[in-house]
Amino acid sequence: MSARPAPLELMPLSERTRVLLPGLYAWLLTVELPALSRGARPLGRVTALLALMALVSGLFMVGGRLRLARGLAIYGFIGTCVLTWALLGGELSPARLDRIRAAAGSLGWILYAFGWGRVRSAQLPEDAPNAVLGVPLVARSHLHRRTLPIAGCAVVAAVGFEALAFRVDRPEHAVLAHATATACALLILGASATLALRQGTRSEVASGAARLNAVAVRGAVLSVLFGLGLVWAALR
Repeated sequence: MSARPAPLELMPLSERTRVLLPGLYAWLLTVELPALSRGARPLGRVTALLALMALVSGLFMVGGRLRLARGLAIYGFIGTCVLTWALLGGELSPARLDRIRAAAGSLGWILYAFGWGRVRSAQLPEDAPNAVLGVPLVARSHLHRRTLPIAGCAVVAAVGFEALAFRVDRPEHAVLAHATATACALLILGASATLALRQGTRSEVASGAARLNAVAVRGAVLSVLFGLGLVWAALR
């Protein structure tokens, strides 16, 4: 007796809507509006329409064939969008591109990518070896009361570094200031996360000589760079 074929996997309406709305939003801002502009090639308008058809048909006109739906709404839709951008050419040049519309369209593409995310159902039979039966497990310990203040101070300091970078007026120095501020912000956030999570736990403190040896190379490099900066400033 032959086994019955597995039922076709259907995409719920909520998931289709979650994908369709960001896809339409991104397509309208980044594909359709540039294709309708003056000077755009007619073939680009045709491929833009094909992209919309691939998106809609992939989500609503393929029944329960989920693989076909994903193939049309992901590869077909994005492929025809890329083809449209290639055909538009100069219409997407930085001189003609609307920055606000481009930023909003980028957000739409991000939401479209996240819309395809799906939470895997963790349904295991009771006799499965990986099934854990019983009451939900609780955490072995809780965060220390000093954890949140340390993390809060680190966030404030990181934002302060970024704010100080905007005080640099010279364009040639502004890029270096923002890069330095970002590096300092990341370093202080990483160090504060380690410090905050170690609150309430015992840890052995290394000797002073060991700590100096650990930072000797970095300190020497920073000293050399600082000296070169002073020489360069003096020569100017």
